[in-house]
Amino acid sequence: MPSIRAPANKRTTTLTVAVKCRPLTERERGRDIVRVNDNKQVIILDSDISKDYIDRVQNRTREKIYCFDHAFGPHCTNLDVYKSSISSMISGVVQGLNATIFAYGSTGSGKTHTMVGTQEDPGLMVLSLHTIFDLIKKCKSSDEFEVSCSYLEVYNEVIYDLLEKSSGHLEL
Repeated sequence: MPSIRAPANKRTTTLTVAVKCRPLTERERGRDIVRVNDNKQVIILDSDISKDYIDRVQNRTREKIYCFDHAFGPHCTNLDVYKSSISSMISGVVQGLNATIFAYGSTGSGKTHTMVGTQEDPGLMVLSLHTIFDLIKKCKSSDEFEVSCSYLEVYNEVIYDLLEKSSGHLEL
């Protein structure tokens, strides 16, 4: 049975940044506009052909490279993201540490799908809670556990509690 203790040899990290590229739309699939390299880099390609000459003259690259702790391409599942970037935090949570998973992006970019998911592809919040309760169930000690979870949305500078619909606007 796996231990619920955090590995002693693991480096403690205060912040890890992961990016998940949403699946491409039908129109985007024909163009090569985003690539993930070595699971750490996202390469965005400028597909505006009319700028080709200007870019060469001005010695500009047509690609923008962004580096992250973890990068996931459009075909990655929520489970892929969870296993690579979140699951290692969960044993610490069961020991009493706090963890925050923060999804950021424009409307329609896939934040809800990544956090909540579907029956076929459960989201990061669902996978995390399943793991937390599985670890608690396997714990042989007489420890008591109290689990709390928040699911908040900040939209147009207003905070909403998505687990308590009647809460209205929340103050900081």
